Amino acid sequence: MANRLTSVEEMQHIIKQNGGRALEIAENEIGSKFSSDDDVSLALKYFAKVTLHDALPVFPALVSISCEALGGKTDKANSIGAAITLIAGAADLHDDVIDESPVKSGKRTVFGKFGKNVTIIAGDTLLAWGLARLQKECELIPKEQGGRILVLLTHAILELSHAEALEARLRAKKDLSAEACMDIIELKAIVPEMNMEVGAILGNGNTQSIEAMGHFGKVFGIVSTVAEEFMDVLEFEELKNRLRNGYPPLPFLYALQSPELRAQVLLLRKKLATNRGFGEIKELILNSAEAKKLKKDMGVLVQRELDNMFAIIRSANSLRNLKAILTSSLALLERIE
Repeated sequence: MANRLTSVEEMQHIIKQNGGRALEIAENEIGSKFSSDDDVSLALKYFAKVTLHDALPVFPALVSISCEALGGKTDKANSIGAAITLIAGAADLHDDVIDESPVKSGKRTVFGKFGKNVTIIAGDTLLAWGLARLQKECELIPKEQGGRILVLLTHAILELSHAEALEARLRAKKDLSAEACMDIIELKAIVPEMNMEVGAILGNGNTQSIEAMGHFGKVFGIVSTVAEEFMDVLEFEELKNRLRNGYPPLPFLYALQSPELRAQVLLLRKKLATNRGFGEIKELILNSAEAKKLKKDMGVLVQRELDNMFAIIRSANSLRNLKAILTSSLALLERIE
């Protein structure tokens, strides 16, 4: 257990070390641009203070780490990473509205504090500002690099929008299977994939290395999201909210695939209002053969990706960082029992 905790803590240190500067830039941008006392400005300042450092540092860190892994300098990665963080922040605000999430990680979201209308407008505002900042930053680097980055971002936004629309449609039909949920997770992994590709472009990578770094980002996105899905099974209020407003966490859906467990899980779902019912359903899901197989599959995926990285990256420091980031999500999964 101690080694696993150390792995997670190491990852957090690496993310802060490599994404901290970009996050500071993004926070300062919000503070200086939205300094009035209207509701949208207050919502954005609240977002920058409460949510930004907890939820989004991983994205600019991926840009910086990918850039450095291919021999690039991280100063430009930080400024472009900051612009991308603003755009990712907009998506985060909109997600809270879609999911009707008033609280995350024990803190009120912008949606929970300011309501739906203000949150949507704040998200739109942040998206417009982030895109403008990214355009300006891309004009300061070689034209080919800037053009490729803007194309990547456009593609990522379209893919993410497709994933969100698909998720909403399946949720409305109450027809979300484990396989469909995993498909959506893979689609949403376009975001870390894009961040790693942007960093590789800034690091002057060739086509092969850019694709390889992007694939690493996709694997990280899948494994880290699966870990978050398992974590949602552990949190009483989050699980109730998922079942009431969204769809069950991935391990829940996998457990439903077992005819033996399906009837028990659905029966216990009715008792979820009580802590006793929560404990029973949590144990049943996490101890299911289906959940354990999903963890094992993630382990195989991580090891295969690490083998690929060792064949591409020569920098010992970069390899160490990449390994820590990827294995930390796996460590979180292994802790959940």
